[in-house]
Parts: sequence; structure tokens; C-alpha cells
Amino acid sequence: MQLPMKPFTHFLTPLGRGSVVEEGPWHYGIDYITVYFRADPELLQQLLPQKLKVVDGTSVAYVSEFVSVSEKNPEAYYTDPSQTIYREAGVGVMCRYGDRTGVFYPFMWVDRDWAMIRGWLNGYPKKIADEIVMTRFHSHNKIIGLPREGVKVSGYCTRHGSRLLTLLVELKRAGEVEDLIRFGSTFGVRHFPTTHGSQTGVNELVEVIKTNMQSSGIWVGDAELRLGESPA
Repeated sequence: MQLPMKPFTHFLTPLGRGSVVEEGPWHYGIDYITVYFRADPELLQQLLPQKLKVVDGTSVAYVSEFVSVSEKNPEAYYTDPSQTIYREAGVGVMCRYGDRTGVFYPFMWVDRDWAMIRGWLNGYPKKIADEIVMTRFHSHNKIIGLPREGVKVSGYCTRHGSRLLTLLVELKRAGEVEDLIRFGSTFGVRHFPTTHGSQTGVNELVEVIKTNMQSSGIWVGDAELRLGESPA
């Protein structure tokens, strides 16, 4: 007897256990080092799909660590921790779709294949990084300790041996939610080209739906952003 197929993504196995991405919805907890900056709107516009328009050049760069669990497999955080933890870096641009303000990420990197594929499914342009690292605090480390005024933190992303993104921040004060720039909606492009005329390609502008967003442990400081380049 042939079993019904239950995969979400490849591998297409009968029970669906070979899927590289577990079916959502997904729940996230994230630690960020984030730098807000402003760039030339005309140059930024070249990175956006035609239907999105740059607002004023306001942009964001970040390095982060994610804990992510699917509602379909909530036990994964202890049965398969490697399927729930990943690091991510990216650059986003504040933009407008009609009368709606949001953010579009032309560049993103992650360190897990399943995080990359899930990003593609949601319209995020993710690539695999060699390394994504950020400063971590620990209450039992007497030298590092916890976030406080004057402490310096950093994060970076490398790919193909090149440092693509480096963030350096000196903490100045504890922050509030109001210190965060609210970009609004999150836009993406699901782009899957064809390799033959018999196939059907996909190129669609989408909105990534997010709910129940909360923020805590915010610190504000002076930042430096360094951007590099890579051959691919």
C-alpha cells in the first residue's frame, strides 16, 4: 500500500520527516545587535522591487541569534535543538507600498540551510554565511557581565571568506520600546525562476505576517557600520 505524501519541502518522503523546513506557523525569540542608518534614496531604490518606493533612506543593519519552533513540532527545542537555533544578519530599507510603510530586506544571510529555505518560501533573499557572530553577555562572567553603560558590543557576518557586515556599538543607556524605529509591514519577493520553458516561474511581492511582537532588554548607544563585499 502506498502511503500518502505529507512533505512540506524536500525531501518528499511519505511521512514528511525528511522535509528541510517544518510547516508553520513558527514562533521566534531573537537577540539583536541593530544599527539604524540613512543612505542615498536613489541608490537604495535600485535594490527594491518596482512596486516598492524608498521613503527617505532610513535603513537598518543587524546581526542576530534566533530560537525558532514550529507549532507542528513544538518539542523540537529539546528533541532536535539544532533545528531550532540559527544566526542571521541582514540589511533592510524603509519603503512604501501604496499608502503603507514597511521594510524590505535586499540582503540577508543565515547559518542554517533550513533557515535559508524557509526564508525563500517567505520572500526573504537569504544566503548561507560562513560565520555570523555577535557579542554575548553572561551574569557569571566577572569580566563580561551584563549590558551596562560604556560596554562595547559587536557582530559580524562573513561569506566566502569575506567580511560582509560589521556592527560596533558602545552602549550609552538603557532604552525603551519607543527608541526602536518602527518600520511597519515586512515585504518580500518570492522569486523562483524557471530552468526550462515547460516550467512555471514565480515572482510575487508578498507581505510577511507577524503577530504578538514584544521587545525587552533594550540598550541604546553610538554605532559604527562597516560594509564589505563578496564575489557571490
